[in-house]
Amino acid sequence: MSTKRQQIEANQRNALVSTGPVTSQGKALVSQNAVKHGIFAKDLLITAGDGKEDAQEYQELLNGIILSLNPVGQMECLLVEKIAVDYWRLRRVLRFESGSIRKILDMAINDYYEKADYFGNKEHKTNDEIDEEIAKCQEKKDKDTQKRIAGLEQQKLRNRLAEDVALKVGSLPASDTYEKVIKYEKAVQRSILQNLALLKRLQSMR
Repeated sequence: MSTKRQQIEANQRNALVSTGPVTSQGKALVSQNAVKHGIFAKDLLITAGDGKEDAQEYQELLNGIILSLNPVGQMECLLVEKIAVDYWRLRRVLRFESGSIRKILDMAINDYYEKADYFGNKEHKTNDEIDEEIAKCQEKKDKDTQKRIAGLEQQKLRNRLAEDVALKVGSLPASDTYEKVIKYEKAVQRSILQNLALLKRLQSMR
């Protein structure tokens, strides 16, 4: 891998974890550029309802990239913000992926507890339901009740094992979702590299 490519990828990683300017010099630089940036933020951010995004977090990301790439002039500033927008999109990709996996896991666990026999009786009680039954049984001390409690504890153990299996089996998104994620992620990464290349070309012409 070339040194240039390594530097680009390092910039990408740093941008994702950037918290914006820390030093007084950095804050001054961002302040000077304030009127030049944020052009896309109004249309980019989800500002209400489910999935609402934090404008401050986006601003911190943008500020960090400004410090890393040090744009001068409107064209360079626009390219820098396009890069920030693409990193924000990558964040959404991760949220979409984790949400898809969470949905699969919830469905698998729900199906396990909702499974019923021919007569419509649930085959598996939840651990909360089992705990309630154990609490009632503990009022009695006879051997049959103690055996019943032991059997209920075994049911809880089987539930935990079933949930563990669901977590392992469902820890990846469905194949069609995975393909969408990879395709979108690659497109965003290409956009980042293209804008970085354009920015470097402009900066070399100063």
